[in-house]
Amino acid sequence: MTKISLTPDEHTSLWNEFRMGDRDAFSRIYEIFTADLYRYGFNLVRNKQLVEDCLHELFLHLHIHKSTLGPTNNIHFYLYRALRRRLLDALKKLKKYDSDEHALNHAEFVVESFEAQYIEDQDQIRQQEMVLTELNKLPKRQKEILYLVYMKGLSYQETADVMDISMKSVYNTVNVALTSLRKYIRTSLLREGALWLNIGFIIHMFFPNI
Repeated sequence: MTKISLTPDEHTSLWNEFRMGDRDAFSRIYEIFTADLYRYGFNLVRNKQLVEDCLHELFLHLHIHKSTLGPTNNIHFYLYRALRRRLLDALKKLKKYDSDEHALNHAEFVVESFEAQYIEDQDQIRQQEMVLTELNKLPKRQKEILYLVYMKGLSYQETADVMDISMKSVYNTVNVALTSLRKYIRTSLLREGALWLNIGFIIHMFFPNI
């Protein structure tokens, strides 16, 4: 599977064509974003059927209400926010959790092979695996924010909107998360006796937008 990257203008054009009733645009949005949306949803709740149901309901809602949807130049952001809210609502209806604060406790983010740069060097592959392992030791909110900002390329404001928190909280959480991640990686390197001394380079390799 090849990762498709759209420019903001392409996001805007594709979304507007869909809102105007273009069936091909709707099909293309589904094809481009549904796998990534499923992965994001499953990372959050670890409930395959629930994620599939919410995804189905989301795209049905989009199809029915396309003419009344607002514009966007980042379809990822629009759909992440919509899916996350549907998942939380569904969890509440199931009475599986008492509040939003506990709903995503088991979030564990994974990166598919096509999301990372293809690397043949075994040391670099081990470094990426190590960063992902240490990333998933972070508290749920920290790792979700890093995932949205640095793996998915959302802005701080978009991430705040997706998670229904303030942009200041996103800034603060990113700083705390990166500090913790560097500490975890340093400890892991020392424990393994590894010779990878440039921790900043290792993190940048995994999160190229940092």
